[in-house]
Amino acid sequence: MIEDIAYDSVSYVPCTHASITLDHLSADNEMCVYCMCGRIVNLDRSEMKLKLSLGKELQCTFCRNQRISKEIDYLNDLYNGIIDEEC
Repeated sequence: MIEDIAYDSVSYVPCTHASITLDHLSADNEMCVYCMCGRIVNLDRSEMKLKLSLGKELQCTFCRNQRISKEIDYLNDLYNGIIDEEC
């Protein structure tokens, strides 16, 4: 089921030992993924498959924080009556 998911929307780069820093040891089950902004993100394969099966984007920490900040601002504006959402 999860194995049947197409991963066409994201580019992958195999992790090499040359790219490993001393504070981060890459395991065999990790995968390097390009974020939409161009950053390379190390993700666990099971975490990556879970996010894709849920329809979520694979994002770096910076892009994820930006997205969450925009969502919080939108909800605050909605709650404060600055914007009016029609159902």
